[in-house]
Amino acid sequence: MPRYVSAKDFRQRFTEIIEDLKRTGEIIVLKRSKPLFKVVPFEEMPSDLLDRASAIEDSAQPGLQEISRIVHKLRRVK
Repeated sequence: MPRYVSAKDFRQRFTEIIEDLKRTGEIIVLKRSKPLFKVVPFEEMPSDLLDRASAIEDSAQPGLQEISRIVHKLRRVK
């Protein structure tokens, strides 16, 4: 479950809040009760675009190879 903190608290208690990041998994920083940004541990983030794409693969969408083939085909038409 994410932890919600105000931007002011995040700025003032940064070190303490970052330690909580290990426990909570993500922290959402709010400004005027609206989400400003989300902080997640670096290790949980895929390292590159291909890793991110494979992590959220949708069978209804074309794969990267199919997209690449379509782009190359369109470039040849011009």
